[in-house]
Amino acid sequence: MAQVIQGVFRGVAMAGAALAVLSGAVASASATESGQQIAQAAETIDFTIAAQPLDAAVMAFGRQSGWQVSVDPATLAGRSSRGVSGRMTAKQALVRLLSGTGVVWRMTDSRTAVLESSSADGAMILDPVAVEGTAQTAENAYGPVQGYVAKRTATATKTDTPILETPQSISVIGAEEMRTRNVQTLEDAIKYTPGVNLSYGATGDTRSSWYRMRGFPVTTTFYRDGMKVSGQSWQKIDSSLLERVEVLRGPASVLYGQNEPGGLVNAVSKRPQETQAGEASVEYGSFDWKRADADITGPLDANKQWLYRLNAAMQDSDGLNGIDHDRNDRKVFAPSLTWKPVEGSFVTLSAVYQEDDSRGWWPRMSYRTAAGRSNPSTYLGDPDYDSYHQEQKHLTVQAEHAVDETLKFSVAARYSNLELDYRQTWPGSVQADGKTISRGNYAYKQDANVYTLDSRVEKKLSLFSTKHTLLGGIDYLYQDRDELFGSATDNGISLFNPVYGNHKVATATSFSKGDIRSPGLYAQDQIELGDKWVFQIGGRQDLAGTSGGSGYQDTFTGRLGVAYKSGFGLVPYASYAESFEPQSGSGWGGSKFEPTTGRQYEIGVKYEPPGTNLMATVALFDLVKQNVLTTDPDETHFCSGSRCDVQTGEVTSRGVEVGLTMGLAEGLKAIASYSYNPVEVTKSTVAGEAGRQQADTPIHTASLWTDYTIQEGNLAGLGIWRRPALYRPDHQFGGGCLDRAAAHRRRDGSL
Repeated sequence: MAQVIQGVFRGVAMAGAALAVLSGAVASASATESGQQIAQAAETIDFTIAAQPLDAAVMAFGRQSGWQVSVDPATLAGRSSRGVSGRMTAKQALVRLLSGTGVVWRMTDSRTAVLESSSADGAMILDPVAVEGTAQTAENAYGPVQGYVAKRTATATKTDTPILETPQSISVIGAEEMRTRNVQTLEDAIKYTPGVNLSYGATGDTRSSWYRMRGFPVTTTFYRDGMKVSGQSWQKIDSSLLERVEVLRGPASVLYGQNEPGGLVNAVSKRPQETQAGEASVEYGSFDWKRADADITGPLDANKQWLYRLNAAMQDSDGLNGIDHDRNDRKVFAPSLTWKPVEGSFVTLSAVYQEDDSRGWWPRMSYRTAAGRSNPSTYLGDPDYDSYHQEQKHLTVQAEHAVDETLKFSVAARYSNLELDYRQTWPGSVQADGKTISRGNYAYKQDANVYTLDSRVEKKLSLFSTKHTLLGGIDYLYQDRDELFGSATDNGISLFNPVYGNHKVATATSFSKGDIRSPGLYAQDQIELGDKWVFQIGGRQDLAGTSGGSGYQDTFTGRLGVAYKSGFGLVPYASYAESFEPQSGSGWGGSKFEPTTGRQYEIGVKYEPPGTNLMATVALFDLVKQNVLTTDPDETHFCSGSRCDVQTGEVTSRGVEVGLTMGLAEGLKAIASYSYNPVEVTKSTVAGEAGRQQADTPIHTASLWTDYTIQEGNLAGLGIWRRPALYRPDHQFGGGCLDRAAAHRRRDGSL
């Protein structure tokens, strides 16, 4: 641990110094009375006040806002309020609460309001039109991010919670940022996030998503609206359907069940909006890239009880890597409908149809032999044979009902179907003549049906001097996946003058089932002690289930966290979290493998200066994955024709992550990150493996994105962005600058 801390200080000394200077300046400013008033005025709060008699609504407002409200009871008698729901300032909530009641208000100090009838002198007359507009712009954890800096998230807690008060590392990429960066894939969206390492083929692989978080692969840990998309990785999600992408780093099994310990990615879908809006775009770019998008949303009736949204996209391209004969085509159609019968309740039904056609994935590689150097754009597969065709269908229902300002019920359910037909030739080794490369042939088919359910109840209450947000829920995932495999040794092909059509046909004949049954119960308590302390405690009991055809027993995971709100935007925190992931197969004697387990200690600080559009984070973590499969040391133990495995392996990931997202000035935005993350194999039966850095995992990663849009004059709206190459001292480049092919070219010495 001492070595890690030394590395941390070397890696983040400059960032820490700058953060300390900025923190000190803001702390000094906030000590003044005027600074406190500004911060109070800008503070946003979660309001949940149902439609009810006005006197009861005003009492609820006082409890939730902490304001003092003075009023003659006779002024409120016989009047009703439509209520208010959402995150906004106390003034915004009061305006909406009193709209149309004939009662107005005036301030006597920054947190005291006097209510009077509309005939009273000096009172503020309400504007109903302004009320509606204000309420819609308040950020919530499921809606649009204002600019680049998100304030709230639900991924870490399954409740609408400020990011500052979440004692675990989380990053949010909003739709505006994704549009500015022209994000095309999930990997594009997350590549500037601390702790994320794009794995082989990340930017050029049209088939699926490959990335690591804190050193661990998380290709099976992909969520959409808080529900696992499937139990495997053969799916892509179109970025035009996403409102935000949230990256939770560290173990997350308490709320999400079986997972890798590195973290998870949750893609939050766009929902129907109350304001009529539409957007369309047409693109043309490198590799004959052609794409058209449309996004339309708004109300269907005057009362805005029925809302709709329609997303559609079509693309035609010669791939992402600039390889001859490649292609990357897609069709997307995604309608959604929301019904809001009363304030605080909604039902949203959404559907997605997505069809992908490509060659699969062939690495952009250059081979240097005695006969010369091959062209990296040469396609060494067979375009007459290689094909990757996938169809996704998703039907999702999300519903929520707020009984009152303290009690809420939520349920989400999804049915998904995935059909995949995939066949491809693969590169082998260069032959002795230096002119020919051998190839293999692969065929794969899949038909998967996935059912997911997440039902929960949220209760807010006060007990002595503490406020509690209690959460309890049950979730269930059932997956029925049928797979067919086949492979063959294919004919070789010339590196310099390939002739296509001379290929073999692999037939998918080996059948397997990938059934998953995963039920779980979870509970969580978010505790506020006074105005400064925030505590989080959670536990989950996963019931006996199956994964990959192998059963596993009950498993318990827990999480603890604490954060301290300084009052000037600086929030230090500490947390402990656990995870588990079932393992298929068995060892010597048929003994079933137990789930791998993960545990993490994390300390850090988050900084959001009041009145600014800036979020800075620093996190130091110690993460261990145990029960890892490693080779059975007994050379006489064979399973299915090869050496058996035992569960005595261990991998340790330690390090530091620094993140900065900011709007520096009008039109100027920036994203920066740095990660120091040695990932060491700490236990293994393989000679020489223990103590080594894990393969394909860089120790240092850094990234920077800046964007400036001209605000005035004839060039207003013109944007300029800069993305420098991401630096990794272990000679890998990330963030999409170079992909798997670049790493291969370095290894064979051809770059």
